[in-house]
Amino acid sequence: MQIHNGLLSTELHWRPWIAHYRRRFTVLTWDYRGHGASPRPRDPEATSIARHADDGHAVLASSGLSRPAIVCGLSMGVQTALEHYRRHPDDVRALVLLCGTYGHPLRRISRAQVVRRATVAAVRASARAGRLVKALLWPLINTPLGREAAFLSGGAHRTECPRSVLDELYAHVGSLDVDVMTSAVAAYLDHTAEDVLDTIRVPTLIVAGGADQLTPASIAEEMHRRIEGSELHVVEGHAHLAQVERPDEVHAVVDRFLARMNGAAAGAATG
Repeated sequence: MQIHNGLLSTELHWRPWIAHYRRRFTVLTWDYRGHGASPRPRDPEATSIARHADDGHAVLASSGLSRPAIVCGLSMGVQTALEHYRRHPDDVRALVLLCGTYGHPLRRISRAQVVRRATVAAVRASARAGRLVKALLWPLINTPLGREAAFLSGGAHRTECPRSVLDELYAHVGSLDVDVMTSAVAAYLDHTAEDVLDTIRVPTLIVAGGADQLTPASIAEEMHRRIEGSELHVVEGHAHLAQVERPDEVHAVVDRFLARMNGAAAGAATG
């Protein structure tokens, strides 16, 4: 089982998942370039979604684990997992897509290409003043004000998201190189794997937070319609970190999906 992290994150949001699934699977994790324990790339543009997908393929290929694998993605990791399937389909036995989108996250604000292109250009340009902006604004982010922004944006549930999760996320983002951070955000905003959806021919489970404003459940419903034979589960009342805030519910849904998948495979083998 391989997992793809969210935007500007590490395995932080996967810890309940790792603790649950390592009893039955080898759970393969790695940090994107310039994130966590991975060194800063010589070229910050190496933080593209396609490069993440290729890195995931390389990590899986060098791990010694058998392929294909169950490939899982959270938030931006959904885009990375879909790109992994596009570029290396033989790696993927099944997809588990959690609280994310297939791409172009700004579409829920505007579908105009000019808006997306202008926003991506502005993000890339912000790297020039990024160090000053970070020095001035970052002390405000890692405070109750920053946590309030996460709650109001639907990024986290006010009472059920552990405070330590947001604190550690902000600490990690604060440690990132500005060029890496802006390049990663721009790549996230500019990427789409929409054309991949209709080509997927492996078992796929989609999980969404019913109160997620960052990647609304309507996006999950669209992916469900477009991916043949896919399954959808909505965690009602929860936001973008549903798998952290309601791990028992999410794990139970995934467990049932994997059991059905394995049962179907066993039936096909004996049929």
